[in-house]
Amino acid sequence: MTIAFVTNGLGAFGLRILAGEGLGGTTEIQYLTLWYALGFVTALAAYMMQARRPVLKEAAIGFGMAVCSLCGQLGMALSLSNGIPGFIVFPVATGGGLLFVVAVGRLIFREPMGVLGKLGILLGVVALIVLALPD
Repeated sequence: MTIAFVTNGLGAFGLRILAGEGLGGTTEIQYLTLWYALGFVTALAAYMMQARRPVLKEAAIGFGMAVCSLCGQLGMALSLSNGIPGFIVFPVATGGGLLFVVAVGRLIFREPMGVLGKLGILLGVVALIVLALPD
């Protein structure tokens, strides 16, 4: 999960760099293909270090998470390449996800929120602000 968390966050950061340099329209497919291929190899290496056979259920969950992540990243890339400014795309995409996860956790699953949870949300908001800053 740590690998997924870090690599997904770096994916959005990379899109922000592409958008800032004006490269979003020509390289989003290549960027996402490379990013997800490297993420797959990294996750596979971490999994294989456990020296056990792959389980179909775990592979299916991982594949589902990858598809959802890819759709979100592709949506952001296409929005940026079609002229929607980054200071609109990033708050909607990342802020929406952050608010959705917090709301579902608190309201539906009644999860308690400790200090680390609140710090995580704060860090997410700070990252959102940094990503949304105009060029």
